[in-house]
Amino acid sequence: MMTTIITSATLLLSLLALIIDPSCAFSPVKGSAATKRTTFASSLLASISADNTELQPVRKVAIIGSGICGLSLAHALLRSGDIEVVDIFDSRTELDEKIGSGIQLTGGMAALREISPQLQRNVADASLPLERVISRCRPWFGNSNEPWKLLELDIQKSIRSNVEELITEDGEVLAYTILRGTLQRILHEELMKEHDIQVQFGKRLSGLDYSDSDSGISLQFTDGGSTDPKYDLVVGADGIKSVVKDFVNTGKTNADGADNNGSSSAIYSGIRITFAIQEGDEIDKDTTGAQFTQFFGNGAYALTSMYGAGKGEPVAKGAFLIYMDDDYIGPFPKRKAEESSDAKPLDENIDWTQDNRVPKDHVEECLEVLQAASIPSNDVARIVEKSKRFFDLGVYFHNPFSLNGWVREFSKPNSGWFGSKTSKYAVLAGDAAHAMPPFLGQGGNQAIQDAVCLSSKIFQYNSQFQQSTDEDNVDLKVLLKEYENRRWLPTASITAKSAFLGYLEAGSSFFSNFRDAFFFVMGKVGVAEKVFMDSAKPKM
Repeated sequence: MMTTIITSATLLLSLLALIIDPSCAFSPVKGSAATKRTTFASSLLASISADNTELQPVRKVAIIGSGICGLSLAHALLRSGDIEVVDIFDSRTELDEKIGSGIQLTGGMAALREISPQLQRNVADASLPLERVISRCRPWFGNSNEPWKLLELDIQKSIRSNVEELITEDGEVLAYTILRGTLQRILHEELMKEHDIQVQFGKRLSGLDYSDSDSGISLQFTDGGSTDPKYDLVVGADGIKSVVKDFVNTGKTNADGADNNGSSSAIYSGIRITFAIQEGDEIDKDTTGAQFTQFFGNGAYALTSMYGAGKGEPVAKGAFLIYMDDDYIGPFPKRKAEESSDAKPLDENIDWTQDNRVPKDHVEECLEVLQAASIPSNDVARIVEKSKRFFDLGVYFHNPFSLNGWVREFSKPNSGWFGSKTSKYAVLAGDAAHAMPPFLGQGGNQAIQDAVCLSSKIFQYNSQFQQSTDEDNVDLKVLLKEYENRRWLPTASITAKSAFLGYLEAGSSFFSNFRDAFFFVMGKVGVAEKVFMDSAKPKM
C-alpha cells in the first residue's frame, strides 16, 4: 500500500507539473539552452570512454516489435537507400487483423504522408474521415430522457482553421479513423510489397550483446536462436512490457524474456474499459464519415464510434464503457480489496488485443452499469447486440520521467565502470518509450511520429558522417538524444492531459455535475477544441 501511495504521489506531481506548465519538464526541447547543456553533457560522457572505436554509419537496424510503431519505422528507414538491413522481430506468432479496437489518425497520418504519400493514400482509402466529436450527458432535472448536448467539435472545420500541418496541398484534411488491425495489415503488406521485408514472428527477445571482434550488436531469443553480431542500432518498439526498455534502464534484460516487467513503474488507475467491436454491416457500406459520441453519466461514461475497416469494406462500429473499478478509489485499493485474495488490478492491455476477450454476459452486465449511471444506452446496446468481439482492460499510468531516458550505448565487455565507447545503441520508440492512457486517442499517432523523427536523426547522422573529416564532430548519441528531447515533451504532455481526462470523465456521481458543467464551459470558450487540436498537431 505504501509503495502505491509513494508511486502515485510521485506520478501525480509529475502530471500536475506538465498540465500547469509543460515547459518545466525535465527533458529539454530542441533548440533550448537545456538542449545545449544536454548535448555538451553527452559529448563529455563520450570523451570519458576508455578508448575510441572507429565510428561507422548506421547501416543495419534491428526493430523489436511489429506493431504500428515498428512497422512505421521500417517504412521510414527504407524510404532512402541509406539503410542496408532492417530486420523486424516479434514475439507474436502472427499479425491478427481482428486485433482490438480502432484508432484515430491525425498527426500520425501526416507522418505517414512524410514517409510515403502513396502509403498515406492507401491508409486513407481504408479509413473513414473523422468529422465530428459530440459529448452528451443525462438531464440534470425534468422528466425528459433526451440527453443534453455539452459540446460538439466539427473536426474538419477546426483543423482547417487551426492546424495547417494537417491539410494537404490539394485540400485534404488528415483526420481519419481505422481499425488498428487493418492499419497494421496495410503497413505489413506494403512493407513486403515495396521492400520485400518479412517480420520474423515467434521471436521473444531475451538478450542483447555487443561483440568487440565484430563491432556489432547480436540478439538472443527465448527459443534458443540468436543473430550474428551485425546490428549498428536496436530499436525497442516492443510495447509496455519492453525487454529493450529494461536494457536501456538497467543494462540487462529479463533472463528468459517471459513475463517481462518492463512497465514496473506503471500504476493501476482504477479505471476499467469494456468494449465491443461490431463487424461491418452492408447497411453501413455507404457511410462517408465517422462520428464519436460520448454519453456522460454518474460514475461512468460510454462512447460510440465508427472506423474504416478496409477499402470498399463496410465500416466497423465500437461501443465503449469506461467506469471506475469497485475495488479501487483512484489508484488506491479499498480495504476490502486489500484483504481479498480475489481482488487485484485488471491486466493492462495497451494494444487493445483479443488476449483480453471477455464473455458477452459480462458486457451485458456492463449495460446494467449504463442504466445505473443514467447513461442513454440505446446506441451502445445496438452495437453490443450485433458484436462478436468483446474486450476488458485496465488503464495504467506510466511515469514519463526517467533518469536513463530512451537511449543507451552498448559498452565493451570488461571495460570498467564508465564502460568503453562502441557507438552502438539501443533506443526506445512508441509505447516502450511513452505508453499513455487512451482518453485522447493519441497512442498510435505518437508512435508513427516517433518513427519519422527517429529515422530522420539516423539519416542526419549518416549524412554528417559522410561529409565530416573530423570524426569527433559526429556523434550519434547526441542526435538520438535530440530525437528523445523532441518527442518527450509532446508525449508527456498528452499523458498528463489524458490521465486528467480519464478521472474527470469517469468520475463518481459526486463530481458528475461538475464534469458536465466543466465540459460545457470548456466547449463554449474553445478550450476543448484547443486541447484536441494541440494533441492532433504533428510534432516531429
